[in-house]
Amino acid sequence: MRVAVGIMALATFLLVACSGPQGPQGQAGRPGEKGEKGDQGPPGAKGDQGPPGPKGDQGLPGPAGSAGSTGLRIVTGEGTVSCNDDEVLVSVVCSTGAPDGARCSAGSKQTTGLCMRK
Repeated sequence: MRVAVGIMALATFLLVACSGPQGPQGQAGRPGEKGEKGDQGPPGAKGDQGPPGPKGDQGLPGPAGSAGSTGLRIVTGEGTVSCNDDEVLVSVVCSTGAPDGARCSAGSKQTTGLCMRK
């Protein structure tokens, strides 16, 4: 028991003696060795769309298509118009006035018609 009391007294004395003001901070130590590479992190959020790129070069022309046939033909005349025997007159436009069948009124200088194959 005497030893225990002696140890307690010595510990108390040492703790009281160490309770002075704190000293200044010491210098930092040298850097440690480089560690191993870590695992890849999770993917980040999707970014915004970038600006449009420059205009590309014009492409090569395509192959020539076959000659088309619309089956329509425009005819013009003074006063009246007519179509071929294998065609039908589908429209008449007068330069002035209203059409009357395949002809325009007397004051019209030009008659335009649209013929379509039967």
